[in-house]
Amino acid sequence: MNLKQARKRRALATVITSAIMMTAVTIMGGAGVVWSQTSLNSQQMEMADTANDYLNKINESMTFEYVYCDSDPCETIIVVITNVGDLGVDVSKVTISDKQSGYTKVQSLSKGQIMSDGSISVVIDDSAFQLFDVLDITASTTRGNIIQTQIHT
Repeated sequence: MNLKQARKRRALATVITSAIMMTAVTIMGGAGVVWSQTSLNSQQMEMADTANDYLNKINESMTFEYVYCDSDPCETIIVVITNVGDLGVDVSKVTISDKQSGYTKVQSLSKGQIMSDGSISVVIDDSAFQLFDVLDITASTTRGNIIQTQIHT
């Protein structure tokens, strides 16, 4: 009699252990699937955003319409930038520099947005402009595009 009860308990223990193991595997597998799906979705969104940023950077296009000294001797330089692309451009800064002396004047722009076929005028004042014959003018966008020209003062 004792032998029959021991066999029944062993059989019951095997069934319970198998059920616990199956439940644990199912829960862990479900958690793994949910985690991988969430990770995949976030990486897919990051890749789409990166691709859009690069595509917008490629399509961004601007040019200097005018760059001139407002007075003689040159103490004020007026820079007119025109957006010739299909996308809006956000000009973040205009830099005026002289490579030989190391002189640099940076004009940061908080409202440098230019819509398609639009222009923006930037007035930069500095009495040091008259000390140089040729100055380099650089305009940078928030996406990292740069255009450059020179002015003879």
